[in-house]
Amino acid sequence: MPGKSPEIVVIDDSLTSISLYELSIGPLDVKLRSFQSPTESLSYLQDHGVDLVFLDVLMREKDGLTLLKKLRGMKRHQNTVVVMVTSKDYHQDRHIARGLGVREYLVKPLRSQEIREIICKYTDAQPEPGH
Repeated sequence: MPGKSPEIVVIDDSLTSISLYELSIGPLDVKLRSFQSPTESLSYLQDHGVDLVFLDVLMREKDGLTLLKKLRGMKRHQNTVVVMVTSKDYHQDRHIARGLGVREYLVKPLRSQEIREIICKYTDAQPEPGH
């Protein structure tokens, strides 16, 4: 019996970006939950451990770095792998993100291949049989 599929959370207020993640995971055996609302994502993450979080820096409701600080304040997410994603690459944001233990800092536009590589690098995701 194989282990459970890695769970990945995407927090991005852009539906276009969320669609890209959904398309990108195609051949991988993972569970993907996406949130356009940072507030909704936080209430989910308070109750669930996940394997990997893709977190957008610039969102209307709450910026990703503020959300990341809240995430790191939760006992279950102190060491969760977080990948920051941004359309604006600011040195200061990178510095703050690194200080909060972010593993990767990606600049949009992302490519499907890049998303799959990160998922495989930080989880034990495997292509589904037959892919």
